[in-house]
Amino acid sequence: MKKRLIKRPTIYDVASEAGVSITTVSRYLNSTSSVKAGTASRIADAMEKLDYIPHGNTGSRASRHVGRIGVLTPFYPAPSFVERLEGMIPVLRSNQFEVVIYTIENPEQLDEYLTSVPFTRRIDGLILMSVRLTEEQHRILSASGLHITMVETDDENYSRVLADDYQGGRIAAELFLKKDYFPCAYIGDRNRDISYSLHPSDVRLKGFRETLSAAGKNIDSSAIIESDTNVRDAQTVVEKLLNSTNPPRAIFAMSDLQAIGAFRAARECGVRVPEELAVLGFDDIEATGWMEISTITQHLGDSGRISAGLLLERISGKSKAIQKVNLQVGLVERSTT
Repeated sequence: MKKRLIKRPTIYDVASEAGVSITTVSRYLNSTSSVKAGTASRIADAMEKLDYIPHGNTGSRASRHVGRIGVLTPFYPAPSFVERLEGMIPVLRSNQFEVVIYTIENPEQLDEYLTSVPFTRRIDGLILMSVRLTEEQHRILSASGLHITMVETDDENYSRVLADDYQGGRIAAELFLKKDYFPCAYIGDRNRDISYSLHPSDVRLKGFRETLSAAGKNIDSSAIIESDTNVRDAQTVVEKLLNSTNPPRAIFAMSDLQAIGAFRAARECGVRVPEELAVLGFDDIEATGWMEISTITQHLGDSGRISAGLLLERISGKSKAIQKVNLQVGLVERSTT
């Protein structure tokens, strides 16, 4: 008796369902951005409805298991991302999943990832790190059926792991108040126009300023400076500040990389740390431990481990609930304060 063959949907079926030509579907599969957004959405919906799987993959989403987890981020290879990844990888590997990193360099690239059915078919789940989704991107990602966990983004549609940036700013202010580190300065992030990413700099500054204000202290607007989130640029802007007519007694940096830049600027300007300038960062990356720089920790490794665990619970079916995990930030005081 001959086995009955199950007919899988073809590219012709997808074209018919979406009301477009085969050529248009082919273009979409090769490069999503080469097809108009409305057309791309119809094709994606048709492929999902028909369970069409390109590149020879077979099986429904419920039964298909490819053994890969995607990590999507705009900040690779920033140290904070790497340390979160170091927390994720052992958890995922111990459950026989490999990790594929997808970096975002512009909004179009994020759109292309999320609207590409081949992309979503290559992975079993996705961790989005510091990514902000539009309503349309959320709709498309939800339609893909992928299991999702977010890190840093407080999106109620997904399980997520968060750190309290506002509280981190408060802790920094309380330290400066305790030690009378005034006048003080704040280094924020210059690149706040990236639409697809989060901007914790403003939240950390808000917690810092409001706590100072409640205690009758203020930070002068001229002492709120910005730099790119790297050592070299932070060093340049802090050197200018230290050579000004009103140099600060202390600096709170929104990232450890900028705190390292401030530390190097002090050394270049002959300013003693912490006797003449106190320096406090945020993140607690490994390098701050080596350099004995005080910082606000947001438990990067724990963040990675927990986000991986939440995703595995969703994939295995152990938990269908959307979970929100808030990690407590805290002061790690070293020799720079």
